[in-house]
Amino acid sequence: MTKEKAVTTKKENLPAQMDLESMAGKGNEFVTARDTKLPIIKIIYQNSPVLDDKDTRFVEGAGLYDIWSETSGNVWKAREGFLVSPCLYINTFNEWADMGESTGRPVKIHTDPAIMSQTTRGPDGKDRLPNGNYVEDTGNHFVMILDKDYNVVEQALITMKSTQKKKSKMWNSMIQSRRMQGKNGLFNPPSFSQVYKLTVTRESSKDYTWGGWVIEFVEVLNPSKNLKTLQSTQAFYESAMKSDIFGKVNFDDENQSQGNNQTKSVNESVPF
Repeated sequence: MTKEKAVTTKKENLPAQMDLESMAGKGNEFVTARDTKLPIIKIIYQNSPVLDDKDTRFVEGAGLYDIWSETSGNVWKAREGFLVSPCLYINTFNEWADMGESTGRPVKIHTDPAIMSQTTRGPDGKDRLPNGNYVEDTGNHFVMILDKDYNVVEQALITMKSTQKKKSKMWNSMIQSRRMQGKNGLFNPPSFSQVYKLTVTRESSKDYTWGGWVIEFVEVLNPSKNLKTLQSTQAFYESAMKSDIFGKVNFDDENQSQGNNQTKSVNESVPF
């Protein structure tokens, strides 16, 4: 057999193509919620590692009150924001140890509001348990982040507490009050079919300023045009309902900034 003949025969024995779609998910059979991280979307504060050019998490061009996903490294400008589909809401009462004593995760995530009856307001304004830990009434919005064409970007958690808890309640009211005309009359479309734009603005009270969420309704996803996105948002909703979703959350340094990321407004340079 000539060299040219051998090469030709070898090429003919190769598969014409490899269908990666038919092998979707292979290699991840043993990956569980404990092996992945669901990022908490954070408003960038003054001491954020994103702003420190000596930190490995530094992001060129990121600014105060921009929006950051630590897991993916994505940063969205405060005024531009991003699009999300709210897939599930859970109200929790997160128990934290003080900074320096904390493991970076809540000591315990309570779901019964009765825990607040065991707290007293401390001099620092925190609701303290008898053991010294403090409890934060937290609105947990599990969302699917979308690009401008409604393609899926990533799953994430947006927590709203302290001054932002009012925004959380307002968002829930917006979701629940949405109505569409159906065959049997008006109905409330599932939250995971709705799209909202989230941006950040500067808010202040007395001597303090912080970044506050601004939430705007965009539209309801069209099952004909956005079927794949709807399938993804529904799948995230169903997964979050069935699993220990908080076991998947990346709580690293979530309570690192005391006082709801507030900073002194004196001599503060902000992009607004």
